[in-house]
Formats: sequence, structure tokens, C-alpha cells
Amino acid sequence: MPGPTRQTDRRHQRRQVRTAGKRRRRGGAGRGPVVLQRAAAMVRSGVLAVRRGVTAAISGDKPLVVALLITIGLAIVLVSGPTQNYLDARGRVEVLQMKADILEEENTRMQQRVGDLQDEETIELLAREQQGFIRPGEVPYALVPPEIERPRMTASRTDPEPAPPAWYERAWIRIQAIFGASN
Repeated sequence: MPGPTRQTDRRHQRRQVRTAGKRRRRGGAGRGPVVLQRAAAMVRSGVLAVRRGVTAAISGDKPLVVALLITIGLAIVLVSGPTQNYLDARGRVEVLQMKADILEEENTRMQQRVGDLQDEETIELLAREQQGFIRPGEVPYALVPPEIERPRMTASRTDPEPAPPAWYERAWIRIQAIFGASN
């Protein structure tokens, strides 16, 4: 019976080769694609690395140093906001104090002005200076300052304005603008 066993052996071998190929494509015996297996292996190695790091950090004096650094960092974060608010508020207080001093000086000056305006001599003097009031029998004089030669910023009102261009000149300018011609 050497013949039939050879056929069954060959069939069995072919079947094993076919199933092995399928397993290779699937990533093994029912374990999923190779890409997923590699990703799972990378995750496992990452988890092991984190575990090793944690155990190394926990052993010896390292935990105290790590805790100290974390505490210092947390303290800096917690204190930085209120410190910034304090410095901003202190700057605002200085500005407001300067404004208050200026307003106090202005109030003092205005109080002095109110007192001056209640004096009859001051009122008469202001009426004469600002309104040109005179007493009966007085002769008013108006002093006109001399004309100073200053450079003029605008054209004189006495200079005639240039005449606008004629209609054919305006039309020619528009045509040149349309076609982009330059003079």
C-alpha cells in the first residue's frame, strides 16, 4: 500500500502548504493581520518601557527629587498669576495716583479762579479786556499787531483759479487714461 499513502501524504502536504499561506496572510493561526500584530508588539514594548521608567523613578532618592521638582513647578504656576495681577494693579495705582494729583492741582486752580471771579475788580478787568467794555467818557483804543510775512500754505484768495481744461482736452486725457498712454 505504498501508493495510496503517498497520495494522501501529498494531499496532506498540499493542504498544509495552503493553510500555512493563509495563516501567513492572516498573521498566524487566527491572530489577525501582521500589521496589527506589529502594532500590538509596539504597544507592549511601550508599556514595558513606561513600567521600567516608573520603577527606576521610584527607587532610591529619585522620588524625593522628582516630587521636589514637581512641587516647585506647581508653586511657580500657582504663584505666577497672582503675582502678575499684583504687578499690574500696582502699575494702575501709580497711574491713578498721578491722575489724582493732576486733578487736585486743577481743582485748586479752579477754586482760586472762583474766588477771583467773585471779586468786582477782577470782573471789571475781564470785561474790559475780553469784551471791550468801557466806562462813559473813556476813549477805546485797539492795537493791531503788525502784519508778519509768513509763508502761505494755501493759495491766496485774490489769485484767480486756473481755468478748467476745455472739453476736447478732458476727452483726450480720458482716452489716454483708457489706453494707458503717457505724455
